[in-house]
Amino acid sequence: MPRKKTTEQENTTVQNEAVEEKKTAVGNSGAEAENTEVNSEAETTLAGEGAGETFPNEPKPDIDEQEPDKEPQKLELGVLKIRLDEEEQEDDEFETLWNELVTYYRSRRILPVIVTGIERTQLAGNVVVTYYKDQRILVPMTEMMINLSEERGEGYTLSERLERVCNTMLGAEIDVMIKGMDKKNGSVVASRQDAMMRKREKFYLTPLSDGLPQVREGRIVEGRIIGVTQLVARVELFGVETTLAASELSWDWLPNVSDKFHVGDKLNVLIKELKGDSIDNLRIVADVKSITTNVSMENLKKCQVQNKYIGEITNVRNGVAYIRLKIGVNAMAHTNYDRRTPGKGDIVSFVITRINPEYGNVTGIITKIIKQSI
Repeated sequence: MPRKKTTEQENTTVQNEAVEEKKTAVGNSGAEAENTEVNSEAETTLAGEGAGETFPNEPKPDIDEQEPDKEPQKLELGVLKIRLDEEEQEDDEFETLWNELVTYYRSRRILPVIVTGIERTQLAGNVVVTYYKDQRILVPMTEMMINLSEERGEGYTLSERLERVCNTMLGAEIDVMIKGMDKKNGSVVASRQDAMMRKREKFYLTPLSDGLPQVREGRIVEGRIIGVTQLVARVELFGVETTLAASELSWDWLPNVSDKFHVGDKLNVLIKELKGDSIDNLRIVADVKSITTNVSMENLKKCQVQNKYIGEITNVRNGVAYIRLKIGVNAMAHTNYDRRTPGKGDIVSFVITRINPEYGNVTGIITKIIKQSI
């Protein structure tokens, strides 16, 4: 019997130890779970704070797996402005001007330009450089429609004759029609001949309601001076060119036409005669002097015989010196008292011996050459 009680006590002790071990295991499991949650939260926080950072021990991607480098694109960059709005304004101005020229090109309208230079190119040969606002426009010299019938060209080739005439047109305003455009290179090519033909058709061959064209005999029209030499001025009248001598331009005797008339000037011209019935053979006889006031006739009333004045010799022909007196009167001198021979451009002292109201001039004697022209 005592042996049995001992056995029951040992079993009770074993059961109690098993219960205690179970409680201890449960407690340890809960602590490990809490530690696991804490470690997980710490790792999450570190991952958020270190996003995008590269750690030394972090494995790098394979070079073969990276994307190949792209070739850099070429950019057409202009001048970098301090103020960006200025750069945008320049672009807007170019686009506006170019669109304006495109409108002229597509509608076949006549465009006024200024002759600024002459160049020689390998492709187009000799060209005339013109400008419309800030845009450079080239006109081949063969498209300038130059009339060489009145140009003295002995000893010169056709190209040289054209170049000589175009040289006198520097600074002149002419009309052209655009024939080609290249926006990428900013180049424009035009023709003056097309514009001249268009104006001839409109102003000389298209009748109005009265059956006559706008440009007709007896009408005063406005012309543009496109060339000046010492003796003549070339004038363009709505697509037709004509040459006017000094005697047709002014009542005054002029030593040099360029002293009073200049390239680019506009002046009124009287159409005295009009010849031709097609755009290819139109010819004009014009006059400027007859529609202007003869100031010399008014000044002639102030002159008296034996009055002495100074003047400039405008021409010497057949021993007669033609003089423009400073008081605004034309004079002729058949006699010279100075030992030197008077020449064109000399400043002389002149004495009146006769007044010629019917011719609007005076006759007299050169008493002295004050200054000779070099």
